[in-house]
Amino acid sequence: TCEEAIKNCNKDTVVIVVDTHRPSYTECQELLNIAKKVIVIDHHRRGVEFIKDTVLLFHEIYVSSTCEMVTELIQYVEEDVKINKLTAEGLLAGVMMDTKNFTFKTGVRTFEAASYLKKIGADTVETKMLFKSNVEDFIARADIIKNTKIINKRICIAYSESEISNINVVIAKAADELLNISGIDVCFVLCNINDSIIISGRSTGEVNVQVILEELGGGGHMNMAGAKLECTIDEAVNLLKEAINKHLEIKE
Repeated sequence: TCEEAIKNCNKDTVVIVVDTHRPSYTECQELLNIAKKVIVIDHHRRGVEFIKDTVLLFHEIYVSSTCEMVTELIQYVEEDVKINKLTAEGLLAGVMMDTKNFTFKTGVRTFEAASYLKKIGADTVETKMLFKSNVEDFIARADIIKNTKIINKRICIAYSESEISNINVVIAKAADELLNISGIDVCFVLCNINDSIIISGRSTGEVNVQVILEELGGGGHMNMAGAKLECTIDEAVNLLKEAINKHLEIKE
């Protein structure tokens, strides 16, 4: 927990932050003030809020995923680094998730990283099994898709009323699936977690969801982005529509 981490952290502790460069997005922001050695590994476009005074900053926005970056560090920094099979499969799963199974933001480096993970023991079938859902998640995802509203003929907006523990994962998967609808270029799925509204956005590339959700204080990538709002679902939907319309007007 955050409390346990604080107890075990001192100025000589090395704190490694992955997949974000924003202090407020970390699991335990207090650690950044305690430790004097902070490492950041991230691939998201740099925002206004940024972790400063790092001893190592590995930040590349053109890389597919943080898992690809971590794999490169393992592969090239030291020759004798050994990671176990489960860790290799976890890294491969991260690459697969961020690239939508090697479809988006996939470069030569992505395949080199995947090849290395396969070489050291990652099983592609077992990695795929990590993405399986239970019945409760499947039903929640189906309800989201069923209640989807289409605006501008190519943009989906949906929200979930489910109160399951991992609803943030469910809405991300629902957003991915909504892009499979013919004619849909963009989709946004919202949910309520601890009185905050979480938005998960996806795009085929025709519309930049990162720019849209940056209007709401979020961020991410052109094809995949998210945001967190302190308001009601209805207010969040209205704010999202305003951001969408603003972006489409600028684009046109």
